[in-house]
Amino acid sequence: MDTTIPKHDHLADPTGATLPFGSAAYRSFFRNHLAGKLNGNLYVLANLSLLVAIIAALALSIPKYEPYFLVLLPGYFMFVNGIEYVLHRYPMHHKTPGFMVVYEHVTTHHNFYANQDFYFEEPRDYYAAVLPYYIFIGLTVVIGSVSGVIYLGFGLANALFFALVAYSYYLTYELLHFTYHMPADSLMKKLPFINGLSRAHILHHQTKLMAHYNFNITFPIYDWLLGTSYKGPMPDSLPQAK
Repeated sequence: MDTTIPKHDHLADPTGATLPFGSAAYRSFFRNHLAGKLNGNLYVLANLSLLVAIIAALALSIPKYEPYFLVLLPGYFMFVNGIEYVLHRYPMHHKTPGFMVVYEHVTTHHNFYANQDFYFEEPRDYYAAVLPYYIFIGLTVVIGSVSGVIYLGFGLANALFFALVAYSYYLTYELLHFTYHMPADSLMKKLPFINGLSRAHILHHQTKLMAHYNFNITFPIYDWLLGTSYKGPMPDSLPQAK
């Protein structure tokens, strides 16, 4: 991953200088110039409310829940878990034509939450963690396209059920990812399940590891299957509790 500030969303330093990757100067620059004007708490609430509304609408739109949906569920889950892995491992960490906006978002995210500076310190920091609107639109196009193919082959109920699973996974992603960046002494980190996933994500945010390990953000299934779960020594750059 490049260590220069990407140009998307006016990320260039207005002074013309390049801010060091993962620096306090970049975090200050982001808070003062890039974070949205809406309070960070309201920003998170608005994003989560939109996803909940979509999920509720889809759940109510399915004409009948068939027993075989229980068979489809793990297949759909593995599919979206794989999409998460592929998108994060490749276009989000490597410049790819047609995917530059996702690369630039992840560069910004890793720039802000690099090494020891992994945790939220104030509500403006949430803007560097929650997926922005343009990625929401892109994922909606992907979900809609796959649902369309399922609809043509297997009917409306199956297509709506896939969309329901996909958006539910999206919501799970946002919730889990948000908890990972909560301070180490937060209540959520006392849950072993959350703490374990958070530790894996902390490792991914170390500059020497981020392009090579721990690409699943929710459930590390494909990291395990494809051998990208980090199992080496703990880096010296790991953050301390704040």
